[in-house]
Order: sequence, then structure tokens, then C-alpha cells
Amino acid sequence: MKKERFQAPTSNHPEFAVRREMISGYFSPPLPKSTFYDLVNKGKIIPMKALTGFYLLNDSLRRLGLREVTELPNAPASRSAEDIARMAFHAIDPELFPAPSWLLTVDSIDSVDVRHAELVFTGHVDQVEALANDRLKIAYLQGVLDFIAVAEAQREYPVE
Repeated sequence: MKKERFQAPTSNHPEFAVRREMISGYFSPPLPKSTFYDLVNKGKIIPMKALTGFYLLNDSLRRLGLREVTELPNAPASRSAEDIARMAFHAIDPELFPAPSWLLTVDSIDSVDVRHAELVFTGHVDQVEALANDRLKIAYLQGVLDFIAVAEAQREYPVE
């Protein structure tokens, strides 16, 4: 007999990537760190797979028995394609590609930007991991960033 894995019910609400403080803020008083990480270990609060330090807000709220949100109290800023590419490459190899500076200070990331970063991650992870050394990996990232710059320039100033 095959065991069925637990799967959280799906929702029509968008998913947000948020830091610990944002989820803790849904409680009064806010959750202490130890309690928060106990809930992570029990599977009630869901960490993002690709970004360390970020958690899935609506999935976590649903598992905690709280009402999901359609938008964050402070809407996160939309990021540029370069910002998203840097975030995705950080997820590929955090030791080689440092986290973008904006990622260290933001409380949440827009769900569209998270999906975009996941697509960039999926599209490049195999190629980056197949490269022989770190210099080639850094050069690969630079090629991606150059492509983004050229694509954005062509969008602003189309060639006739």
C-alpha cells in the first residue's frame, strides 16, 4: 500500500517570501525566536528552498490556522531583472555569488519576483554547476547580466 504524502490545500491567494519578523508580527506578542524555529521544525512555518532566511507567508499562515493575506501591509518594491538574476545566482551558489545588498535589508519579496527568480534559477543551475571552476561561473553570471543590460537597452531604444 502506497503512503500518501501530506499536501497543504491550495489557495487562490498569492504567496509571499518574508523574513521571520514578518510572520512573528502576526502574533501578539510577537513569537520569540525559539518558538518560531520550533514551528519551522514541526512544519507549521515553511522556509523557502532557494533563499535562506525567507519563509512562505500564506502557506505558513494556513498551516497555523490563520487567515491568509492577499497583500502585504507594506507592498514590496518590484525588482529589476538584474536584481532578480543576482538573487537567483545567489541561490545557485551562495558562497560564490554573494547576496545582493538589497536582499539583506528587505522584509519581503513580491511573489512575481520570487517566481521570476525561480525560473532564472531553473534555467541556469545546470549550466553553472557543470562549469569546471569558479572563474568560469563568475564569467557566466557576467554574461547573463550583460544580456539583461542589452535586452533592456533594446526595449528602451528599439532598433528600426
